[in-house]
Amino acid sequence: MQPAFRYFHADTPIHRLHPLVKIAYVMLTLVLVMYPIRETDMPVLLIWLGLSAVLWTVGRIELRRFATLLKILFGTFIFLILIQGFTYRFGETPLIVIGHLRLWEADLGVITKEGVWFGLVLSVRILVATSALPLFVMTTPTSAIMTAMSKLRVPRTLTFMLVSALSFTSLLFEMWNSIVDAQKLRAFDIDRMNVFKRAFKAYIPIITPLILLLFRKANDFQIAMETKGFGAPVEPTEIEILTTRPADYLWLALIVAVFVGCTVLKFAAW
Repeated sequence: MQPAFRYFHADTPIHRLHPLVKIAYVMLTLVLVMYPIRETDMPVLLIWLGLSAVLWTVGRIELRRFATLLKILFGTFIFLILIQGFTYRFGETPLIVIGHLRLWEADLGVITKEGVWFGLVLSVRILVATSALPLFVMTTPTSAIMTAMSKLRVPRTLTFMLVSALSFTSLLFEMWNSIVDAQKLRAFDIDRMNVFKRAFKAYIPIITPLILLLFRKANDFQIAMETKGFGAPVEPTEIEILTTRPADYLWLALIVAVFVGCTVLKFAAW
């Protein structure tokens, strides 16, 4: 099974897009979600999420990859909606009344409409933030990322740490799936276990070999780094030469324009 968020080669406008433009998209996404949160942020978040959906579509990223992202975050969304529904202190419209337990300014026995809405805003905010980086990783080869970081004068050690972290994330998915398949051959099927049995029994036979294999891979990684002269006091060569095209400026202008529009829309009601 291929990891969900790994680079795949395709001839699309997003794959051909300059890595610095995609880095600008990721950074503007982070700036947008770091703005002070309000209950009226949903239109702003949906506009930016729509831009991300356009980029995912133009990049021909398979729907199952986005479904994997939603599957990973679904539990977090449910938790946030329930917690905010019970604890939101500005909630006035009850949806479900279980009891009454006053704690400071909140009634923990009542799920309010305002709290549920605020939980939805938080969930969409997280989805907006997490939809940007997978797009960048899945459409940008490692060599282009390293060259773009070099253009930004990012230290080589920091660049190597970032690229290694992205590589190890994909490697972690691969190793996890391999270990699960191997344990199924030994009649240890984690998918057939209920929630409680899985919590207390399932993960130790999987996490233990995973950690040991990661240590072995890290040792091989170190040998490969030393063999290729990492850290040598010379200027490294670039595997891929990046060029800027008119389409890069057009995409950058579109991203910046949507960001400015979202910012104006957000702060216009203050």
